[in-house]
Amino acid sequence: MTPLSRRATLRRPVLRYPAHSLVLVGGVPGAGKSTLLNRLYGLDGTETTTVRTRDGVRVIDSQQSRNRLTPALRLLPYPWWRWVVHVLHYARVVAALRTGDPVIVHETGTRRAVRRLLGWHCRRKGVEVHLVLIDVTPDEALRSQIERGRRVTAHSHRVHSRRWTRVLSACGGGPGAVLRGARSLELLDRARARALGAIRFTPAPRQAALAR
Repeated sequence: MTPLSRRATLRRPVLRYPAHSLVLVGGVPGAGKSTLLNRLYGLDGTETTTVRTRDGVRVIDSQQSRNRLTPALRLLPYPWWRWVVHVLHYARVVAALRTGDPVIVHETGTRRAVRRLLGWHCRRKGVEVHLVLIDVTPDEALRSQIERGRRVTAHSHRVHSRRWTRVLSACGGGPGAVLRGARSLELLDRARARALGAIRFTPAPRQAALAR
């Protein structure tokens, strides 16, 4: 794990990764994952497909899949078709990885089975995985959910928060303890997430490094 910033700087810090990488932006619902991706990539939350930037980065947020399915399924309670959103979301991740482009994925990171499957697929395809995790308290996450008007159920909030505690404990063992094969881990609080200036991909160096 490397610190986001070693000293105060007038320039916003930048995370840099090799070109053929998947960056998983994780955190409980309300942590600020979508907010970060929207700010860095000029999204507005209404997208219905994977976004490909001018630099060739594919940005995948689960909200894109929900937006795509809403017109057809909006008359049904969302919990009934949430699983369809998840299936479409991960199908888009697999499709994006096939292109060879850099991929950034919005993912809670609290589901161990999903982390294992994602890690296995990336190892099989030779894709480096890097973790950017946003840590907030359960109360902070809940306030954000209320502010954005997309509040998960109380039960789901408790489950995500409990699982997140285990993720944080695993962080002490390095990126591989959170997701097998992961090359780097950045653990940010909300202030540091807001300070992040960009996530960029370059062919070298091989290891993720921060712009100074």
